[in-house]
Amino acid sequence: MQDKQFMKEMLTESAHAYKEGRMDRRTFLALCGASGIAMNAVLAGDAQAAADHVVMWNWGGQSVECHGSAIGEAFTAATGKGVKFDTSGPLEGKIKEMVDSGNVTADVADADLFNAVSLGPTGHLEPIDYSIVSKDKTLPGYALEHGVSVILYGYAFVYDTEAYGDNPPKDWKDFFDTANFPGTRSLYKWANGSLEAALMADGVAGDALYPLDMERALNKIKSIKDDSIYWGSGSEVHSMVVNGEVTMAMIWQNRGRNIENDTDGRFKLVNNQAMAMPGAYIVPKGNPAGREAVMQFIATAQEVPAQLMLLDCLGMTPSNPAAFGEIPEDQQPYAITSAMNIDKIVYNDPTWWGENGGDAVNAFLEAIS
Repeated sequence: MQDKQFMKEMLTESAHAYKEGRMDRRTFLALCGASGIAMNAVLAGDAQAAADHVVMWNWGGQSVECHGSAIGEAFTAATGKGVKFDTSGPLEGKIKEMVDSGNVTADVADADLFNAVSLGPTGHLEPIDYSIVSKDKTLPGYALEHGVSVILYGYAFVYDTEAYGDNPPKDWKDFFDTANFPGTRSLYKWANGSLEAALMADGVAGDALYPLDMERALNKIKSIKDDSIYWGSGSEVHSMVVNGEVTMAMIWQNRGRNIENDTDGRFKLVNNQAMAMPGAYIVPKGNPAGREAVMQFIATAQEVPAQLMLLDCLGMTPSNPAAFGEIPEDQQPYAITSAMNIDKIVYNDPTWWGENGGDAVNAFLEAIS
């Protein structure tokens, strides 16, 4: 305790000396590095607080409770450090603004792996320390320099069993077939998943999607434009379905069970050709808690118990292959890497999306406007 108090006082005094010009930058950085605490946290006069907890930046709601119980409790038990949450949502623009301003207040962002591809090379993210985090505890290709997939979510679809009776839609080809499967569809309006679904509907194999043929995908999407409406949030598409606005809807697979329950089984989830999206943890450059603490947090999230608890609480599918075989039987229909679904799914390419996502989204929005 005395050592900790001494370190706090030393860093606080060093921050004042640096600000007043009594200490050069190199010496100040060396002291911060020796303590394992980021310079901006010390300058904010919060060295002790930064050392005592990790701040997770996510989207709020049930995610706070689920991440706190699934990861936070185990992390605290192992390290003695707490977990706090920023629920304002780690959009790319917000991450850039935070880092560019030098006022970094979050340690780890609950984001997409393509964010690691677009933000890493611009200097906005810390590299992942794979001496602490394990590349073997995620799927091949999903452990990148500036981000690692911790969970998976999937773009699947639900359909109205009363509308289609004994001839239900089975894949994306059927979803886009308005002649044999009439009715209003709903697609995600931000392009992710919709472009891949359109290409598979047009005959492209799931393992041959990338690089995406944008012209072909957009033409397919335009072909059902008169029968389509578009959603921008999970609650929006949920309402479209339960209120009877659509007979089919692309959804995030973890909403499948809720929709089935809320419609008393009238709508059924189809995971065939579901697009597996790697949700990832990325670390803003200069995170206040320092590299070792945040890497320990990410490593904790990779462990099988944490993965299974996130599945149970949020419906997010494990990305650690060691957890696949432990997915409970009642959750297998809704987990895209379960034994029931893993041979049917298609894997997203985060590198393509990280490098081309902005242009792809703009082209998609123009096509559906």
